[in-house]
Amino acid sequence: MKVQLTLTAIVFALSIHTTAAAEGKNPPAAASTKKDKEMTAAAAATTATKSAADVVKGFFDAFGKGDGEAVVNSFHKDAVITAVRKGERKGTQLHGTYNGQQGAKDFVTNLGKNFDTKAFSVDSVIGEGNVAFASGAFVHNIRTTGKPYASDWALKVIVKDGKILEYHFYEDSAGFVEASKN
Repeated sequence: MKVQLTLTAIVFALSIHTTAAAEGKNPPAAASTKKDKEMTAAAAATTATKSAADVVKGFFDAFGKGDGEAVVNSFHKDAVITAVRKGERKGTQLHGTYNGQQGAKDFVTNLGKNFDTKAFSVDSVIGEGNVAFASGAFVHNIRTTGKPYASDWALKVIVKDGKILEYHFYEDSAGFVEASKN
């Protein structure tokens, strides 16, 4: 399974929803017709029966399509997202812990603020029960330095109710630090 992520499209889509909410307006509806709403409800009903590996594949498919709303909706309302290390983050700092669906939005936004993605591949996704693992590789340019940052990566996910409850992403954090130096 190969996926090219389009962070710019996802960050743009999330900013539309965030801006609309801040202005007290409703963001563009994902399901505007009765048929769209019925299809969305049917998809939600089948989500609970998906395997953990299928949930992860759906997450990466949404990312690859630039569908920020679907990416964020892949996460459980009580999600805990660990980007490399557990702990508090400051501002747009990428690595650390994010909580809930707002945390998922912040995580995706911070990805776009930190990285200009040149390549992202998902080489394997496996799962058993409510746990799934994925692995692959990426090449990003660090936005603040313009330097390339390449790494293999691994992901561990725990799924609940057809959504990602726990998400822990592992990458070469020393390579990130080095590429972030001016």
